[in-house]
Amino acid sequence: MKTSAQLRSGYLDFFVKNGHTLKASAPIVPQGDATLMFNSAGMVPFKPYFLQLKTDLKRATSSQKCFRTTDIDRVGTTLRHMTFFEMLGNFSFGDYFKAEAVAWAWEYLTKEVGLDPKRLHPTVFKEDDEAIELWKKVGCPNPAVRLGEDTNFWNMGPTGPCGPCSEIYYDLGPEFASGKDDFVGGDGDRYIEIWNLVFTGFDRQPDGSLKPLARPCIDTGMGLERLAFTAQGTKSPFQTDLFSPIVEKASKILGTDPLDPKHALGYRVIADHARAATMLMSEGIIPSNVERGYVLRRLVRRAARYGQMMGHEAPFLHELVPAAVEIFAPGYPELRAATAQVQAVMKTEETKFRETLVAGEGELKKALEKSGKNLSGQTAFHLYETFGFPLELTKEICGASGVAVDEAGFAAAKEKAADVARSSWKGSGEKNLTALVTNAPKTEFAGYDSETATAKVVASAPGLAVFDKTPFYAEGGGQVGDTGSVVSADGSKILARVLDTQKQNDVFVHILEENASLPVGTAVRLQVDSERRARIKPHHTATHLMNEALKRVLGGNIRQAGSYVGPDKLRFDFTHAKALTPDEVAKVEKIVNDEIRAAHAVHPKVHPVSKVAEFGATTLLGEDYGSDPRFLLIGKGWDAPKERFSLELCGGTHVDNTADILAFKIIKESSASSGVRRIEAIAGKAVEEHAAAVAAAKLEAEKAAGAKAAALVAEILKLGGKADASEGAKALENKLGQLKSSKLAAQAEAGKQVVEIGGVKLVLQRLDGADPKSLRGLSDKIKTEVGSGLVFLAAPGGGKLSFVLAATPDLAGKGVDAAKIAKEFASNNAGSAGGRADFAQGGAADKDWNDVVASLTAAIKG
Repeated sequence: MKTSAQLRSGYLDFFVKNGHTLKASAPIVPQGDATLMFNSAGMVPFKPYFLQLKTDLKRATSSQKCFRTTDIDRVGTTLRHMTFFEMLGNFSFGDYFKAEAVAWAWEYLTKEVGLDPKRLHPTVFKEDDEAIELWKKVGCPNPAVRLGEDTNFWNMGPTGPCGPCSEIYYDLGPEFASGKDDFVGGDGDRYIEIWNLVFTGFDRQPDGSLKPLARPCIDTGMGLERLAFTAQGTKSPFQTDLFSPIVEKASKILGTDPLDPKHALGYRVIADHARAATMLMSEGIIPSNVERGYVLRRLVRRAARYGQMMGHEAPFLHELVPAAVEIFAPGYPELRAATAQVQAVMKTEETKFRETLVAGEGELKKALEKSGKNLSGQTAFHLYETFGFPLELTKEICGASGVAVDEAGFAAAKEKAADVARSSWKGSGEKNLTALVTNAPKTEFAGYDSETATAKVVASAPGLAVFDKTPFYAEGGGQVGDTGSVVSADGSKILARVLDTQKQNDVFVHILEENASLPVGTAVRLQVDSERRARIKPHHTATHLMNEALKRVLGGNIRQAGSYVGPDKLRFDFTHAKALTPDEVAKVEKIVNDEIRAAHAVHPKVHPVSKVAEFGATTLLGEDYGSDPRFLLIGKGWDAPKERFSLELCGGTHVDNTADILAFKIIKESSASSGVRRIEAIAGKAVEEHAAAVAAAKLEAEKAAGAKAAALVAEILKLGGKADASEGAKALENKLGQLKSSKLAAQAEAGKQVVEIGGVKLVLQRLDGADPKSLRGLSDKIKTEVGSGLVFLAAPGGGKLSFVLAATPDLAGKGVDAAKIAKEFASNNAGSAGGRADFAQGGAADKDWNDVVASLTAAIKG
């Protein structure tokens, strides 16, 4: 019996032997196609070849990672449906056609895999006599079944490439018959489709007529899971080696029998969803309430609920991740490096769901009190969407109270939400870009070596332009697209301003101001906004330095989960379960600045993708870098690629030397989503500007204080005429207090730090020249502004540090004790403190501010 890994490699080897180029799987998230949420078929990455936008490939074969959202609720109820799957495919782009496709399919299934020819049943489009004869020619003992256009004619859209298809069904045997739809082409389980051969030979015209394509194509797809099911002779796909390791591990944890009819569905769902969630998370997708993240959240919560229904209350899905990784590691070895991080995200999400269930059950209880004998579908869907309550859970709880659930209303509400979600993936702007690039040639990018280029307009629409060559960097890899100008060929006038640059299928689309239009064929000179580019480059190179610094401080398991690189700042999202301590933030910042001062050369170079593993380069999971990616090395150089500080795959624009970055400063560390942290930072001139802004704010505060002091002198002179000297002194004291408070408030605003510790916001500030009374008044003001959190204010003097620590009422009510924290902090720093749960004050030895913050952090954590 062949393993799934052997079936995968055997298929690819077979077609490579027959003249096909092996192509690695593209990421699950489509690259350059905003109309798709996930890659759902093997042909998706080859769209440019089918549309003749690319012509450098004649034959290809691949095993493509795919995901389909439409099947989530049907998983486990049939032998067919699953969410994540691998699609094996062989493709021809104007090379071979029907005869070869049919012959190779037959040879592979009967000779290479060894399936019984008598159990193979092909179908063809009812008018495709040629395909009928081809199946006879290869010796298929079962006559091909003619079927209609609804099943056996493939269309890319209402117009464009299309053609008949031939599907190959496998007879599982009479024991799989359900008594309904058990025929070739039916929906019963006895005959299962394993391979679809699409003969793309026509171009459908707007009037519906079919025009033969000059370059007919072949597009085939066979699910690895179904192939393993038939080849391994199991009773379901869930018993193949693509699922069984997960089922076995889950059974040990849950303590129930997967073959028990009561639990069989639950194990199928758990195995499918654990596989799918592992693959999605490994590509950097994080559970959330929108788009792909919401799909992932549904998978985790649905699987977790089935575990609960078997009586298991603790999180367990993260324990299934290693089994899922080992299933796919033979084909995707890079998964092993992501294991620990996927486990952390999985556990966090499942834990959160179990907390959410408690709130959801309370919401359902309230709804039941108002519902009478029926719960509305809209309410059921609200529980499903907001709290992750599966419909079956709502029905179970309602049934115990004798309340029926409006399932039809639930389905309608769900479909309405799905329509909204689908529409968000097909915006008119993306349609315009797609329409423009369909017939445009590949753009030559000249922006690494120059910020100007002479070019010609090759495609145009109002507000959009494509040139044969461009120095404009198109948005990608987190870096924003370039802006600039389109100038006449002689340089005499500006024809249009470029507001942004985007890319689809290697075609750079320039977004122009005010719907400007440039006639096709116009010769122009393109000029990037050099000053803006000069501000972007330090931020991008600093992002690489910070990525490596984070790994050195937090550990190698952190993975990039998103980024923004612009002229104003950089933003970097990364997988990490908890907030960074102030000490960790300081270490990261120091490492980056040390590498800037080290003046490392930055070496970009194109290498074959096979060099990624050899060099140990950092890659972003889910990113398609192509066959010859651009490597960015920061260190000695390519003579010693392993003696470097950083090596990543990156197509962005960068400085030539780290010294050109000048300086780096982290301005904020926060939570981006569950299990993902976010750092915002600045580099280059932005650091100088930030420092200048802080200094200006301080100067303004001092000026304001000086103006108020002058006014105070006038008040003193007036007070001298008062009959009651004590009254004058009291008024003077009040004025001085107001002046000091105003100055402290301005000083605090200019240099306030905000960090997060264990989910609690902490505002910190060191204030020179403040007294304890002023600190207390200012802490009350900041508490009001912050809403929820701790406020720590300290004033140095004589080698000592006077401080106050205040907790907002909500935290004090939850057991956060400011006095206890202050006492522990003070005792660890040769001081003392006292107070209440909501406010404490004390004194301690004055130290380096970073040491003070680290000590306070330790006291808060307890």
